[in-house]
Amino acid sequence: MTYQDDDFILVGNFGRPIGLKGSIKLNSFTRPPENIESYNSFFMKESSQFVELEVKKITTSGKNLIIFLNNCNSLEEAEETFKGREIFIPKSDLPETEDKFYWNDLIGLEVIIRSSEKSLGKVHSLMETGSNDVLIIKNPNQEDILIPFIMKQVILEVTKTSIYVDWEI
Repeated sequence: MTYQDDDFILVGNFGRPIGLKGSIKLNSFTRPPENIESYNSFFMKESSQFVELEVKKITTSGKNLIIFLNNCNSLEEAEETFKGREIFIPKSDLPETEDKFYWNDLIGLEVIIRSSEKSLGKVHSLMETGSNDVLIIKNPNQEDILIPFIMKQVILEVTKTSIYVDWEI
């Protein structure tokens, strides 16, 4: 089966090896981090293709997540083959959300001021601040504009191509 980048979402990466038998620290980008354990299929990018990982189990050790792979049996193999590599899941594995958005769905959307129909630019990335997430928008001059992602107060509507905001510059 052939996969494309659009079929996957980045959910973590491999950290340093743990122990001598090939177990590896797992850095999860999910919130909370343990949510990564709920997915069934994990992939790693090899050149331009996605290769499915054979996961034995994922466990916790203190604050760390540890991943055990069927085809990784030594410290050396964990270090050489996996350390620092990114881990993906199929987008189709993400649960449906109602009135909520995955960050990756917002990247690239045009941000428009509702009152003036003026475009501020496109969502470049998002930032977690604790109280609410913040959109980082690149305007046409490649300058950053930061807007809090607060539904109904600042974010008025999200469509497939745009985010309409109540915002002044």
